[in-house]
Amino acid sequence: MNASGYCYFNGELLDFQELKLHVSDLQFQRGYGIFDFFRSREGQIPWLDDYVERLYKSLDLSDIRVDLDREQFKTVVDDLQQKNKLDNGAFKVIVSGGYSDNLEIATGTANLVILNIPWNKPPEENYKKGVQLIRDEFVRPNPEIKTLYYFNTLRLQKKLREYKAVDVMYHSHRISEASRANLFFVKGEQVVTPASDILKGITRGKVLSLFPEIRVEDIETGQLYGFDEMFMTSTTRDVTPVVAVEGKQIGKGEPGPITRKIQAAFRAKGW
Repeated sequence: MNASGYCYFNGELLDFQELKLHVSDLQFQRGYGIFDFFRSREGQIPWLDDYVERLYKSLDLSDIRVDLDREQFKTVVDDLQQKNKLDNGAFKVIVSGGYSDNLEIATGTANLVILNIPWNKPPEENYKKGVQLIRDEFVRPNPEIKTLYYFNTLRLQKKLREYKAVDVMYHSHRISEASRANLFFVKGEQVVTPASDILKGITRGKVLSLFPEIRVEDIETGQLYGFDEMFMTSTTRDVTPVVAVEGKQIGKGEPGPITRKIQAAFRAKGW
C-alpha cells in the first residue's frame, strides 16, 4: 500500500508520514481498540451512515469515547475526501484505548486516526472464477465489535499461501464468518447465511435487503461440503464466489447461477 496524503489525528489534518502514536497506547500494550473501513466510489461514499452507526456501536460496546459526534465525524471524512481527491480510495478508522501511564488501563483519552488511502480492487478473476478459503476452529471474541484483533488470521499466513486462499473461514460446531467477510451458502434455490457469532457486515445487509428471502440461521460445520454454492460479502470484496475450502471444492468448484444472480443484482445497483 502506498499510503500518503492527509489523515486525521485527534483534531488535526496531518500528512500520513507525520502520524505517530506513542508505545504507551493501549492498542500496543493490551490490543485495546476498534476500527472500521469503508470506500469511496467515483467520489461518493455509499452507506456512510451505516458505517458510522457501526463504528459508534463498536465504540459504545468497547466503552471507548471520542470527542467527535456522528455529524462531526462525517464532516472530517468529507474534508479528507476533498483534500486527498481519491475518487476510489478507502477510509480506515482506528480508535485506540488511549495512552496509559501504567501500561495497563486508560489514563488518557482515546486516540482517533482516520486514514484516507488508495485502494485497489481485487483482480476481476476473483469475481469471475471465484476464490478459495482455509478454515480455522475459532470464534472471534466479541464478534459484534469490529476490534483490532486479527491474531488468528495473521498466524495462518503460511497456510493461506499454501492453498492460495484469500481468507480464513471461522467455525466452531457451526460456521460463523470469514475473518474479513460474511458468508453465504446455496442449496438448490435456497440461500442461507449464518446468524450467530458474526459481525453483521454492511455489504451483507445490502444483499439481504435485495434478497429478503435469504434465510438467516445457524449452519452446522458438517454441512459445508454439501452446499451447491458459496459466496462471501465485504466492503473490499463486494460479492465474491467461493469455490473451494482447503482444496476441497464447493459444489462444482465454480461460481454457480444463484451466486451470479446475486452478484449481478448487487452490481446493477451501482454498488
